[in-house]
Amino acid sequence: MASSFADQAERDRKTYDPSYKKPDHLEKLSAIQPGVTDVSDMAYIRGGKFVRGSNFEQNKEAFKRCKKFDKSCKLWWFSDEYPLELVALKTYLIDIYEVSNEKYLEFVKATGHPPALDDSCTTDACREGNLWKGDSFPTVIRRQPVTQVSWYDADAYCKWKGKRLPTEAEWEKAARGPSGSMYPWGNGSPKGKASYRRKWKGLYTMTNVGTYPGGVSVYGVHDMAGHVWEWVDDWYSRTYYRQGTKKNPQGWEDGEYKSLRGGSWVNNSDTLRSAFRRWSQPDVKVNDTGFRCARSVLPEVKK
Repeated sequence: MASSFADQAERDRKTYDPSYKKPDHLEKLSAIQPGVTDVSDMAYIRGGKFVRGSNFEQNKEAFKRCKKFDKSCKLWWFSDEYPLELVALKTYLIDIYEVSNEKYLEFVKATGHPPALDDSCTTDACREGNLWKGDSFPTVIRRQPVTQVSWYDADAYCKWKGKRLPTEAEWEKAARGPSGSMYPWGNGSPKGKASYRRKWKGLYTMTNVGTYPGGVSVYGVHDMAGHVWEWVDDWYSRTYYRQGTKKNPQGWEDGEYKSLRGGSWVNNSDTLRSAFRRWSQPDVKVNDTGFRCARSVLPEVKK
């Protein structure tokens, strides 16, 4: 299964990423970075500037869209996206797909890490979200994104893989490209391009990773709108975009909440926008939140 997963990743990148130059730079990375034996399931994001955030007019448009679905929606919900500006990042890699249940199971079996479920549930709704039964799960969900994982779980998995969680800025660039599109595929409707506005149907709520090739980003990255919220590395701050650095931003050193990006299967189109920001306590586990990993690219050492 691992080889076919990697083969599909390569085919997708050849199709959707116009700057893709496999295999040269990925083979070179393995030589540059000892221990990097397989990056075939990652997209190469070249360093440089990209458009991050939203301006006030875009905030108002998002607010209008939100009001159609949620009468309690407030304009200030979108103020943490402000301002719209250029941010510079170094070159990095990011997983083409969200981490699936089968990938996470490999981690659980290899390390003894707790399985992907919330064992503190006190309600039926919470217990229904536990699709895993101990350290196993029904075959039908093996390639669906893993959920019921905390930020700490996601961080542990990425480190086990020799990777890390992406920063908010890295996630946003991989999703919307350098020019700042509304969604990974551009500015058009999410219909047919993402999993969103769905009702809970147990094992059949989510789809397999990579089900929506029409929703892929310019870098060939899948499912960055809808499907599941994704943990990123940064501590959340409502004012960070206005106060933080514009060069390789890493977020604040500490905080109470971790940032989430991308929207999920239950959300509306306003939340699927690549600029939308959300937060949660890092120990929370829910049935619409997963993650993907990233890794830095070290400079080549000249001999």
